[in-house]
Amino acid sequence: MPSKYQPQVSAWREDLYKGVYTTQLHLSNNKKLRYANDDYCEFSRHIIGMGYFIRIIFTLVFFVANLMCIACIFTTSLVIIYFQDLRILAIFIEFLMIFLLYIFFQMFLHYLYAPEDCPVRFNRKTGKIYIYDHFILYFGTFAIFTRSPLKVKEITVKEFNWADIQGCMTSVSVPLASGGMIRNYRLECVVCEPNTTKVIDHFLLAADNSLGYEEWMWINSYMAFSDNNLDAEFMPEEDFTWPIKVKWPEEIDKKSKASSLEEYQQIDAEYKKLGNK
Repeated sequence: MPSKYQPQVSAWREDLYKGVYTTQLHLSNNKKLRYANDDYCEFSRHIIGMGYFIRIIFTLVFFVANLMCIACIFTTSLVIIYFQDLRILAIFIEFLMIFLLYIFFQMFLHYLYAPEDCPVRFNRKTGKIYIYDHFILYFGTFAIFTRSPLKVKEITVKEFNWADIQGCMTSVSVPLASGGMIRNYRLECVVCEPNTTKVIDHFLLAADNSLGYEEWMWINSYMAFSDNNLDAEFMPEEDFTWPIKVKWPEEIDKKSKASSLEEYQQIDAEYKKLGNK
């Protein structure tokens, strides 16, 4: 049975219940909670394995890989010019190196310039949510071939209504040469047109190699003001963080922290007025 939210997200597994979750134990936030008060909470979408030292290692690895590809392209260009017998093979190798250079260059820039985190804010007083998005979240998708690597510093901030958000679980399996397989699960949030099941956007909430709904259950209960069963422990602080920090735009930062819909509307009006000047 397909998802009721159409068009269906890729690798869909199941639609998730939206509402208050009750369990005997506290609902865990899976150590993804960056901040929470009575107005809003902020969840981390920190990529697993993207620690400070890991990023340095991968940055150096892809830098060297780029240099090797450039050297190979230069060498094959000389072969094409001076060795006619090897020209066809050299042309094939050169095209392959150009393709690899594009991929390695893009990955080098992303590991170098991606922010330390790409959080999501949920404001239960205004019913709004805010997405701090960066392309690094979508490695492994077809988008890596369609997005310019020169936009690597580009941050997209989106605002949605919580009422239009639904949850889906997706999964991808990769077979192993030794037998068995590795399965990756992703909690995706789809954005629907108001009062419909027509999907107009979607974003990643969490990814893991085991099936879990912790973040989704925690957020649902929080947005419904059901706090009694919530684990409020914040995510652990790292000893080292990447130099490129999370920086919400001033307008979005104020809106996302508003204590009421009236305050939100006032902030919105102030910035619209400034924009008209």
